[in-house]
Order: sequence, then structure tokens, then C-alpha cells
Amino acid sequence: MYLTSKWKKYLLGTATLFLAVNVFAETKAVKDPVSVELKTYLISVNAEGKSNAKLVTKVKPNDVIEYRATYTNNTSGKIKNLAATLPIPVETLFLAKSEPENAQASTDGTNFAPMPLKRKEGNQMVNVPLKDYRALRWTIAELPAGKSVTVSAQTRINSDKTKN
Repeated sequence: MYLTSKWKKYLLGTATLFLAVNVFAETKAVKDPVSVELKTYLISVNAEGKSNAKLVTKVKPNDVIEYRATYTNNTSGKIKNLAATLPIPVETLFLAKSEPENAQASTDGTNFAPMPLKRKEGNQMVNVPLKDYRALRWTIAELPAGKSVTVSAQTRINSDKTKN
């Protein structure tokens, strides 16, 4: 299963969508003010209980993976209130591990709220199951010129027997 290229294309579009900044080069060619690089890491635990991350391009059912999206400011000025968004693919289960920890979550990729997400069932509020999370978003207050910030989330690839 190849997930990286699919989500990289989505993230690049998302980064451009959330920025209200346009930078034009002298040739009038448009340069993206923020670039996004998405990498997928296989997470494993060694005999001492220490977590290891290995960059991968293929994953299989039940693998624990971490998506890391690095947003880079390509302008000569600060970018304020950058909405760094990381989709959670349908083929995965969010494991409630993200960095930085102040992420908001969404079940539809549009409406975000603090975690844990809640919904009303009958007369009471209940937690939304992690399997229903589809995106995380962090608001980066300020990203200086030429600097980068990385956001990440851990997920488990659904097994062939497990349905979302």
C-alpha cells in the first residue's frame, strides 16, 4: 500500500489553500509561500522498550506508522497563524499520539475541535471513536522566514479483517 505520494499531493494543496499569502518571483511565476514534505515512518519497539522510526514507502496491515509533515516558510517574512493540517487516511486508525500535542481533530477534514472529539448521542455527550478521526490541525502562531515546523501523528494500518 502506497500512502505517501497520495497524501503528499493532498497536503501540498491543503497548505496552499490555508495560506492567504502569495509571493511572486521577478519573472511573475508564482512561488508557493509554504512547501510541505510528507514522510511515512514505520514505528517499532526494540527489546529495551525503546521506540524506533524507519522511513518507509510501503506499509502493510497492522503496521504502526507515523506521518510527519514538515512545513517550510519560503518567503522573506514571517507567516502568522499557519494552519498545519495532517490528514488521517481512511485506511488507518489514529492512535491518539501527535506532536505537538495541541492539535485539533476533525471527522470530516473541515470542522476542527479540541481533542478528544465529542458528539451528542441521545441526551449525553460521548467521545468520538478514534477510528472516525480524519484530520489533525495545528495553528502555528508564527513561522519565521526560511524556517520549518514538523507536525506528526501515529496511526495503525487497518488489517484486512478490520473495517473502519
